Amino acid sequence: MTKPKPNIAASRDRNKTIYHPAAQSDPLPPHLAAKRKDTMKLASMTLTFNDLNKRYEEMTATVRCNCTALTPIIGGQPATPEGLAAFAKHHLGITDQEEADAAIARIRREELGEVDTAPPTGELTEKRVYGVNCFRRTKIGPYLGDWMLKACSKQAASRLGIFTDMRGSKGDFSEAGRFSAWGVSLKDKANPRQIYLKLSGDTYFQEFMGRVSSPRGSVSIIHHSECVPSGSKFDFEWHFLSGKLKEADIADVLSMMMICGLGSVRSLEQGKFAIDNAEIRLANSPRIKAADKKAETEAAKNTMAIVA
Repeated sequence: MTKPKPNIAASRDRNKTIYHPAAQSDPLPPHLAAKRKDTMKLASMTLTFNDLNKRYEEMTATVRCNCTALTPIIGGQPATPEGLAAFAKHHLGITDQEEADAAIARIRREELGEVDTAPPTGELTEKRVYGVNCFRRTKIGPYLGDWMLKACSKQAASRLGIFTDMRGSKGDFSEAGRFSAWGVSLKDKANPRQIYLKLSGDTYFQEFMGRVSSPRGSVSIIHHSECVPSGSKFDFEWHFLSGKLKEADIADVLSMMMICGLGSVRSLEQGKFAIDNAEIRLANSPRIKAADKKAETEAAKNTMAIVA
């Protein structure tokens, strides 16, 4: 005859506690059973993109700027067939479609890319690189990419030494930062990354020349690039984790961004812009407040230790 197992929650064997499976089926008092039932419920939450985007905007600093181009902003995107057509029409002044097609074919066949210009007896080969560059554009018009403004902000903060003085700020700017269109530049709400320009006049093409030297010889660089005229407007909104940055630090970054500029040929002082108005709002996120409170507590402890 099999001896039944004792229906107890636990038995003592010297200093060890042995739990029996039979104890799992033991009925609990009603008030404890209700408590166990509540603790076994799994928490669930359904969030939409708008919910998460709102949360991101709440935990990050917000900067909104109205800007005006002080010098022409130069496009650096290699021309597409549409860009070459615009170049033939607006710069070369060709209005006949057949003549324009022939000019575009000649440019693509003979001029774009590298061309050897050195004499046959030259020791070093000198090459000429020619290209046609345009602005990124849609049917709405030319636009600035959000990555261009992000690169400008990182360059400005780097020149100010913020990345070295404030640990983690580079990630707060790059990985956690976001630029988007706002105001007059928000012409396509489905694509806020495209910051459209409100032109002060028609875009035009201008020739730029330069030369670089390498062990393989000299390279002469010539390109016709599309230019957005000075006086053109654009507005952007910037979100990032502010961390230890204060309003004065953000103002310094904005002032330096105007000097760093946007677009190509910045070495020739192109792409400068003025920030006519800037609204700065630091984050009021509970997560940020908790981090600040923890930092203050640690600082107070360190101060007390030094005094002691």
